[in-house]
Amino acid sequence: MERSIRSGPTDPNTRALINALRKTSTKHDVRIWKRVAELVGRPTRKRPTVNVGKIERHTNAGDIVVVPGKVLGSGNMSHKVTVAALNASSTARSAIVGAGGSLISIDELLKQIPKGSGITIIV
Repeated sequence: MERSIRSGPTDPNTRALINALRKTSTKHDVRIWKRVAELVGRPTRKRPTVNVGKIERHTNAGDIVVVPGKVLGSGNMSHKVTVAALNASSTARSAIVGAGGSLISIDELLKQIPKGSGITIIV
């Protein structure tokens, strides 16, 4: 009887992101990046999908949010938020940018704020 060994994401970009998150977490002694790495390392079907409406409810103007999965466009966005996500739908992208916010990759956010202060994870 063969046992399957969990291999994690096979996409080289995702693997590089997970390694960068873990390395930054260790270097700056910050647990938030380690948690994001765990969430991104899940199988695609188990990664969180978050609607724009949920981001709207759980944030204030000017907040910085990490979504370790996909952002979907259901709901309205009325204030400016910076969202770092693994992926986003085109309707989510237009809703966030239309409210004056920005949508960036998790890697970009990691380079901008390596200490992870003031960042919220939404799952």
